[in-house]
Amino acid sequence: MKKQFKIFLILFLIPFLGFSNDDFSYSKQKSISKAYLVNSDAGINIDNSYGNIFVTTWNEDKIEIEVLIKVSGDSEKWVNQKLDAIDVNFIALKSMVTAKTVFKNSISRNNGRNNSFEINYTIKIPKNGSVTLNNKYGNISATDLFSATDINCKYGKINLANLNGNSNKIQTGYCLKSTIDFLKNGTITSKYSGLKIERAAKIDLISDYSEIEIGEGGDVKYNSKYGSVKIDKVNSLEANGNYLTIDIGSVFNQLKLNTKYSNVSIQAIQPKANNIAIAAGYSGVDIGFHSNYVFDFNVTVKYADFKYDNELNVNSKEETNYTKTVSGFYKKKGENKITITSDYGNVKLYKNDVQK
Repeated sequence: MKKQFKIFLILFLIPFLGFSNDDFSYSKQKSISKAYLVNSDAGINIDNSYGNIFVTTWNEDKIEIEVLIKVSGDSEKWVNQKLDAIDVNFIALKSMVTAKTVFKNSISRNNGRNNSFEINYTIKIPKNGSVTLNNKYGNISATDLFSATDINCKYGKINLANLNGNSNKIQTGYCLKSTIDFLKNGTITSKYSGLKIERAAKIDLISDYSEIEIGEGGDVKYNSKYGSVKIDKVNSLEANGNYLTIDIGSVFNQLKLNTKYSNVSIQAIQPKANNIAIAAGYSGVDIGFHSNYVFDFNVTVKYADFKYDNELNVNSKEETNYTKTVSGFYKKKGENKITITSDYGNVKLYKNDVQK
């Protein structure tokens, strides 16, 4: 599945690779510079395509926007016409500055001739300013941001530092190798993309056909299908997803997971963790637990097998032609509980003191 996903992305992006070709007879550019005195918490709203957006903050009540428009091609007439046809509309208020890239005529590629154009934004905003960005066929990058963000990127990638605001909404479509250093609180929607988040305090994730990786997660929720979700460390996880590769390192509090047609691996439930509940279908489930994690367990498998550590104390075992239920405890009764139901997928529960 992963191979098919990557091949699809490569084929889909081929038509846009020509925009980075540097072998042209003519190349011209123009720049647009704007500076506005604004409130200390003034924000930006940028709508662009065919280029990159870079945002940084500073300790001034001023917004500066630099737009560099570059057009290249084998026809000087076409280059001049295209350069004249690309402009930016600005609306400046004390609380918000809006900029939108506009094309005064068709953005066709001159009947297949070798040509290119790009519109790149460099923006400085007050430290406490909000950020709304919409970019298509280009990348979005930002240094540390301290207020609300609403970022939508298609056919490019995002590279964001620390998102320290209380509200962050991130959407990616057909974006590979995207990164976020830190997310305080936010919602991420990812389609046909790859995203790595180093740290996330609170995150609500929706993903389709995407490869998601989180280094350290606080409270994580996800609803995903097709692709992979990897989390090295997580405090609490509430997850729904099908057709996934799910790889969880350490769980420190609680986990609730519903999945079908997936592979689930949890390396180590840590000593102070609480309850673990997994409902799986047509999925393999491997769970490791720390030797100091005390718990009761109840595991029911249908048309599947259950393998468990020999240090588990089994209270009861019920078995029919196609169903097996095993319950018991580890070290002490009445503390935490692991509950697993699995149809058509084997379950393994074993001791593992590894902590990522």
